[in-house]
Amino acid sequence: MRSLMILILIGFLLAGCAEVGTVSKGNVQDGSNKTCIVSPTVAPEVLLKPVTPNIKFNAKQQKYLNDALPPKVREVLEKAETFEILAEIRRENESDGEGMTFEPNRIARISDDKDKKEILEDFYFDASNEDSPAACYEPHHGIRATYQGKTVEIEICFSCSRFIVKSEFGEFDGTIVREKRKSEDLFNRIVETKSVWLK
Repeated sequence: MRSLMILILIGFLLAGCAEVGTVSKGNVQDGSNKTCIVSPTVAPEVLLKPVTPNIKFNAKQQKYLNDALPPKVREVLEKAETFEILAEIRRENESDGEGMTFEPNRIARISDDKDKKEILEDFYFDASNEDSPAACYEPHHGIRATYQGKTVEIEICFSCSRFIVKSEFGEFDGTIVREKRKSEDLFNRIVETKSVWLK
C-alpha cells in the first residue's frame, strides 16, 4: 500500500512537469493563470568572413594603392568582422555651412560578405588610379571596419576625389579617379537603401 502511494505521488509530480513550451517574447499566461514576463532574446551579431577582392593592378596602380591603403590597412578591411558604410547627409532646413570635419548621421551595417567584397573591389579600383584632387575636402562618405579589435576608418570626399585613412597603423591619404569611378554610385545606393539615421 505504501509503495502504491509513493508511485501515485511520483506520477503527480511527473504530470506537473510534463508540459514544457518555448516562448519567444511578450507576456504569457502559465497554467495557473498568472502572467509571466518573458524577455525577448537578442539575436547574435553576425560576423563577416574574410574576402579576397578580385581585381588586377599594374605595377603603378599597386604602388599607389600600397601608399594610400597599405597592406596592414587592407588586411583589416578584407578580414573585417564588422563593416559599415557611413554618410553625412544634410537634413532639410540644415545650413550649407562648409566644413572639413566628417560627422556621419547615417550608417549602413554590411551583413553580407558579397557586399563587402564588392565595396572593396570598387573602392580599391578607384583608389589605385591617381588623379589630381581639388582642395575642398568635404567628406560625406566613409568606411569603418573592425577586425580582432583593430579599426580602420576612411573618410571619402567624392567632390574633390580625396580620402583619408585613420588607423592604429597611422594616417594615410590618397585620391580616387574623377571619371568612370565605381564606388560613388555603390556607396550612394547602399546609403539610400540600407542605412538608418544615427541618433
